Amino acid sequence: MSNITKRLNFFTGFFTTARDWNDGQEYHIERRKLHNRSLHTPGVMRGELDELRVTAGGSLAVQIRRGAALDAEGHEIYLEQSRTLTIVPPENAAQLVYIAIKYHEQPSDHVVNVENDQYSGDRRIAEIPIVELTATAPDNTGSIELARIDVQPGATEISDAADPDKPKGNEIDLRFVKYAGSVGVSHEAFTSYDLESLIQVMQDGRRDFAALDRRFPVPSSSDVRQGLITLEMLARSGAVVPGRLAGILSAVAAVEQDVMQELSATYPGLVPHVEFTAYRDAVSTLMERIHQGALPALLLTAQAAVSEAARELSEVSLRPPEASAGPDITATASSDGTATVHLDASDSKAFDGHEVVRYHWKALPVANGGEDRTVYTSGDRADVKLNASGSTGDIARYHWNKQD
Repeated sequence: MSNITKRLNFFTGFFTTARDWNDGQEYHIERRKLHNRSLHTPGVMRGELDELRVTAGGSLAVQIRRGAALDAEGHEIYLEQSRTLTIVPPENAAQLVYIAIKYHEQPSDHVVNVENDQYSGDRRIAEIPIVELTATAPDNTGSIELARIDVQPGATEISDAADPDKPKGNEIDLRFVKYAGSVGVSHEAFTSYDLESLIQVMQDGRRDFAALDRRFPVPSSSDVRQGLITLEMLARSGAVVPGRLAGILSAVAAVEQDVMQELSATYPGLVPHVEFTAYRDAVSTLMERIHQGALPALLLTAQAAVSEAARELSEVSLRPPEASAGPDITATASSDGTATVHLDASDSKAFDGHEVVRYHWKALPVANGGEDRTVYTSGDRADVKLNASGSTGDIARYHWNKQD
């Protein structure tokens, strides 16, 4: 059991042994670790030396510069001299390579007493961290991520990212580096700039999902809007801190995924469009960033991309159905002035995965043939002027039956 409750008490005549000195060291080490793991979050220490920044070292080499970090056990990881590692590119498919640092100690400065071996031993314990390349994502508890690189097959050079917000293959990606902080203190709150960015992303999202809901209504679209409104209210009240943003956005992202599923079921014609694919990919990226524990700025960028994709999806134009009322029909009214007409609209067409499920007919016209006429003629023909102005409805043409 660690010595954390009993410290050395020196007095006149106290004869010390190696165990006493080791107990004294252990007491202070364990106390400091208790402080670190209870009051600080693991990650890279800001402002210490070069902050363990990873930079290109030429060809396939990367340089890990000096700095310090904390792990979840409270170990203080200190890299006194820069390290250089060499990337080995994969032969076939691209591979994500992580650069990580973790605490490590080992005996050092060994001395040998040739007269009496029991007095031989190691004069120091060297706290020299391990810096390594790994294909497994560091957990940021015992192993702290310093960078990651999407290494392409046959790569010949690793470079710094031209755009740090969007690193490409074979470029050093620093977006997921976590920095050590303090637990439960005020400076964990968003800065005024970051808070304004958060509120702006929420406002844009409300507007974009409202546009989508107006054009292609599904239940989850309004749910997303409510979620974004709630997040904005929490942010304005100071109830959202950077460390909790991922958990809140994960709930919003789940509903945004529901929107995609409901749209595909209700409007199958949207699925083949590139705008639908862009929305799906944006939601997937957001959920991936949340799962990876990305920094708040990256999470907000991913959420903004989802909102923008929703707006572009709302502007998709589906081909409207083509209506066909069937062939012209001549109907002869019965003696009571009524007639039954069977209309056939089976030639109507729908597109983009839709079906025609209901026909709506306008009010039927009421025919009026005018007053009866008696015409006298000495031959086979006579001109007759008929008046059907008493008919009602949208009359486009009159068709008269031949009468004897």
